[in-house]
Amino acid sequence: MVSLSQLEKRLELAKKELHRSVIEINPEMIGKTELPDDVLFYGIKDTDQIPELILNKLSSHQHLSWLTSDKASNKGRAIDTDLINPITYRVMTGSSSGGPINILKGINDFAIGTDGGGSVLAPAISCQLPSIMAAGLGLHVKQVKISTDDIHFLGSIGVIGKSITLVKQITEIMLEKEIHTDEEPITIAIPQKGTVIRPDGRDMYEMIMHYINQMPVNKITVKEFDMTGINERKCAIETMQTCFEEVDFILTCEGPVDVYGYGETIPKQFGEVGKQITRNHGKYLIRAANMCKATAVTVPTNDLASALVICANQGLRHGSKAIQLAEKFEQVIELPKLWQEYFLN
Repeated sequence: MVSLSQLEKRLELAKKELHRSVIEINPEMIGKTELPDDVLFYGIKDTDQIPELILNKLSSHQHLSWLTSDKASNKGRAIDTDLINPITYRVMTGSSSGGPINILKGINDFAIGTDGGGSVLAPAISCQLPSIMAAGLGLHVKQVKISTDDIHFLGSIGVIGKSITLVKQITEIMLEKEIHTDEEPITIAIPQKGTVIRPDGRDMYEMIMHYINQMPVNKITVKEFDMTGINERKCAIETMQTCFEEVDFILTCEGPVDVYGYGETIPKQFGEVGKQITRNHGKYLIRAANMCKATAVTVPTNDLASALVICANQGLRHGSKAIQLAEKFEQVIELPKLWQEYFLN
């Protein structure tokens, strides 16, 4: 059984974050005396949109223990002005904002969130953590909503964790299916050189090719597309739809998320100043992936608040291949040792 001191430590950390990144501590965990040695603690986004069926699958698993309700941004906004990102020192990315913070604080091993226009993927990337957004695998929330830029969408369920292997495992539990992978080569769409320049001044094409060149060349065929303007959601949606007509996978290298500017729609309505502070947010296809019913997987890179983002067309087969590719990228990307010791271990 897991040592009581470990559980007590987690509870103590959670108590320190109450009324910040933690909304509530599961009362059943207080006074608990027996847990499996390999138990994983998790948080759930403070929302009523996650279906009970999903929650029951998690709570009934003998090696998973729900510990916290994690803070969400007010009204589902893309930033959470109540929280500070512990890595970038900027206002925290939303709307699944508390979940990744509680992982970095050592409270939980993974977090369950919801994603309409990047609300799982963006917070994960901003905190240098991997994630899976499972719209393409059929894991959806309860109700259709309207985004701040007037797009109707059905949100999806996502997982943020410490590794691709872990978020894959939790996704399998929610699906009640194993995600099988194979070694078939894939063709993947990437931005043409010069069409997407990140807020840090780097060409996204060059960054992607740096990582692809570390992979077995016979496994990935690259097809370049003009992706000019994908920092705007409507253009990102159109670009994904165009790409999916020819290929089943898209690869971007997104970020730095909410470092040089904030990707939030409301301030843009207030003149030039509002437009200025919402430019250079570093969010691209992550704002459109759910709306295109894709599966999206993020793999943190060595650049602050940045990640490779693999978007796959609908279906378990495509989603499985995206996860497999993410696992391979994770193997060749070595994050700083200080980061791993301080936040992951």
